[in-house]
Amino acid sequence: MIVVKEHGKKTLLGYQEFEVDYPSEYVTSIEGCYDNVVGAGSGVITMLRFKTNKRTSPPFGLESASSFAVQKEGYKIVGFHGKSSALINQIGVHVVPITE
Repeated sequence: MIVVKEHGKKTLLGYQEFEVDYPSEYVTSIEGCYDNVVGAGSGVITMLRFKTNKRTSPPFGLESASSFAVQKEGYKIVGFHGKSSALINQIGVHVVPITE
């Protein structure tokens, strides 16, 4: 079982979850958007979307014009790291090769 701790402040969108049917399902990439937010002091991640080997999550947050994707062909995401305050400023991933 993987335990995830909620992070940040509850917004009007509330907290949302995306469950993965581990071990048959795993995250292969994340997509997101970033923007400057008043009061944040620097750019923040405004939306994240997770892709697995089976499906794509709904967007978590609000989409904006600036986007990014994090993936490595033939690898699955097994962990996350980054920089944050009440908002996420940076996000990175830990990957391992996909073995069937």
